[in-house]
Amino acid sequence: MNVILNRLFLAISIFALSACATTFRSNVATFHEMTVPGGERVMLVPMNAEKKDSLEYRQYANVIASHLKGYGYKETGESEPELIAGFDVTVNDGREKLETRPGNLDPYWHGYWSWGRYWHSPGFYGDPFGPDRIVASTVYTITLTVELRKPTGEVIFEGRADTEVRSKSVPEVVPFLADALFQNFPGESGKTRRVVFETEQKE
Repeated sequence: MNVILNRLFLAISIFALSACATTFRSNVATFHEMTVPGGERVMLVPMNAEKKDSLEYRQYANVIASHLKGYGYKETGESEPELIAGFDVTVNDGREKLETRPGNLDPYWHGYWSWGRYWHSPGFYGDPFGPDRIVASTVYTITLTVELRKPTGEVIFEGRADTEVRSKSVPEVVPFLADALFQNFPGESGKTRRVVFETEQKE
């Protein structure tokens, strides 16, 4: 009886968690030769020159610029920048991930999955009291990379943040990667840290 009650409680907990905030998890690594942000004028450019006129990358630039402004930097165009912020966003080809699910419980959903929980609140079907089973799925790693250079080419900051998702929904993920990367900027140099925070449920 205890086993049945535990499985029922787990099933209810999964449903409750899926209906509230989403947990975002990212690995962040930073390398730098700076102490505190100095409020310099910064020009943002994609590291891939072919993306210079991309509307998608312009959106990413705005996200990064908002974080830099929060630390006192001033966004500028090509007119005498004191720092150049290069950035890039990549997504890999995916890998297979195995998960253990309780019983025969499966979610049905109308959105995409992200960051360890379902983006939209799912319903469930199946028998939560059946045996645990192993389920294989494909996960993708999305990475945001940002660097700061002086006009002379000297790099003073390098940082990257990545996360695993089950959908290549890059535009939706980049703002959260930026939140993780710029948390406690510039961070401890030469260290990789795990950043975890709750995000608001998307409708």
